Amino acid sequence: MDTEPIRLKVELHQRHWQTHRHFCREYDRVARTIDPALVGTAPGRAQFFRWMSGELKGLPYPHHCRILEKMFPGFTAAQLFEPCGAETSPASSPTHAEVDTERGLLDVIEDRLTKPAAGVVSWGPDQLNAPRLAEPDLATARAHGPGASAQDIMRRLMQFEGVARLDSREITQFAYLAGHIIDLDTRIDLHIGDDGSAHLTYRYETLNMTDKPLTRLPRELWFEHTDGRLDIRPLRDSTHRLAIQRVHDTPNLAKFACQLSPAIKPGESAQIGYSCDGGRFEDALYWRQAVYRYTRRLTINLRHANAGDVLSCSAVEEHPDGAENSATEHLTWDYEGEDVIVTLVREYLRPSQSVTLRWEVARENP
Repeated sequence: MDTEPIRLKVELHQRHWQTHRHFCREYDRVARTIDPALVGTAPGRAQFFRWMSGELKGLPYPHHCRILEKMFPGFTAAQLFEPCGAETSPASSPTHAEVDTERGLLDVIEDRLTKPAAGVVSWGPDQLNAPRLAEPDLATARAHGPGASAQDIMRRLMQFEGVARLDSREITQFAYLAGHIIDLDTRIDLHIGDDGSAHLTYRYETLNMTDKPLTRLPRELWFEHTDGRLDIRPLRDSTHRLAIQRVHDTPNLAKFACQLSPAIKPGESAQIGYSCDGGRFEDALYWRQAVYRYTRRLTINLRHANAGDVLSCSAVEEHPDGAENSATEHLTWDYEGEDVIVTLVREYLRPSQSVTLRWEVARENP
């Protein structure tokens, strides 16, 4: 049976003070009204999260209790550290607190850089009804104290909003994904020749939402049929130099890593890509794409040369728990000359998901 959260945690979530930095700022504001000597006596980050988890035995120091009771009028310190009823549990609140200021956005980013969200983060269209964010005052932000990585990430997100690539709701959602690598856009172009040979191209726009430079991206490719060893090459039009490091090869499988130069810095995005030759399609016509990272948009473009008539075309999206749902309504197919062309677009994908495109054609007898 799950343990109920303590009332302090519920009250902090309701007031959007659940980040350590935001809590300390409010703590100091209240402490100043009681005794200026108490400013700066807030619990450290580890102790704060111990409070939130309910692991504290007894009550905090008396000066902590005085300030907490002033921060949360109507509650004693003892009541704040008691289990709270499920009806007021944060689980019944929105997954993401609305963030309508640049300072609040920095709080979220810095908190998630220190402690990235465990498990799957909820995101998608219409997850939030947040107001438009004000332009960031980075001079104020530096005085406030967030690290350079948080500032770099926030600056980049605000640039995306400025060129209409992300709206305010999405910026807030991305802030909650700080600590992760995000694929803003993934495009896969699959060209199958009339002899079944495949030419595959991947293009990524990747955003580094961590506080460390990104130097390496592990990947793998698998074909049911091949001409031998898969030939994987970096695309010359990538914004960063790319080297393909082969890790493990079998006739059907290639595990490799994309080594980047220069590294993608925190808050920086890059467009990178690679191609693969040597795969073949002989009987089963499908492509299963695993999702490695939070992916804002995935597009699969298929061209099957001299394919004949399309008998069926479908798509399935698989979730980390094994559940499946149809994604056929998100694909379009048509003929271009003697070729069949298919486009599948999916959005807001999460790690450990997969998308499978299947098609069936009837070739005319020669």
